[in-house]
Amino acid sequence: MKQPLLIACDFDGTVTKQDTLVEILDRYGSASWRSVQDQVVAGTLSIREGLRQEMSSVRADLHQLKNLLSERVALDAGFPPFFSRMRNSGIPVVLLSGGFDLCVETVMQRHGLWPVPYLANRLVRDNGSWRVEYPHPSAACDNCGHCKADAVKAWKEQGYFTVFVGNGVTDRCAAEVAGLTFAKDELAAWCATQKIPAVAYATFHDIEADLNRRGWL
Repeated sequence: MKQPLLIACDFDGTVTKQDTLVEILDRYGSASWRSVQDQVVAGTLSIREGLRQEMSSVRADLHQLKNLLSERVALDAGFPPFFSRMRNSGIPVVLLSGGFDLCVETVMQRHGLWPVPYLANRLVRDNGSWRVEYPHPSAACDNCGHCKADAVKAWKEQGYFTVFVGNGVTDRCAAEVAGLTFAKDELAAWCATQKIPAVAYATFHDIEADLNRRGWL
C-alpha cells in the first residue's frame, strides 16, 4: 500500500454488539418506534426524520440513559485489540455514528477507550424531551443525520485509502465511496442488491485477518 490507511467504523452494531438507539427505544421509547424504523430502512422516511420521531418519544433523563448504555452495551470483542493495534501502528481509526454523541462517549468511556475521534449527531435535553441536532450537515445529502460519505470523500482527497466498516442503513452512502468496505447484516444485503463490492465479516477479528492477508498491516 502506497497510500496511508484510515479506518472508518460505524458505531452501533459494528463497534458495539448492541445498537444503542434500539436499547434506548426498547426501554424508554414509544411502542411504535419499529414502524418508524421500517419506513427508514425502506427509504420512505428520511433518517433525519426517523431519528427525530423516535427520540421525541423517549421519556428518560440523562442519568437513566447513561446507566442503560453502561449496563447494556458491550463491544465487539475484536474491536479493542484492533483499535490498539491500529493506534500503535499510526493508522487512524475514526468512528462515524449515525446515532448520538452521548452514546459514543458514554460507551467508549465505559470500556476505557476514550478519547477516540468521532462524528455523530447531537442529543440535547430540552424541557423534559430529547431533541436531535445535526452539527455535520451535508451539502449533497439531506437524508442522513450526517452523511458518512462526506467524511470518506474528504479523507480520500487528503490522500488516505479509506477502509469503511458498517452494518446498517446509515452506512450506505459511505459504502458507495470507500476504498474498501466491510459489511454485515442490513448493509451487506443492501450492497449485494446494489452491486456494491463489500467484504463480509462477523467481527473485527475477521477484518484484521483480511487486512493482514492483503499485506496492509
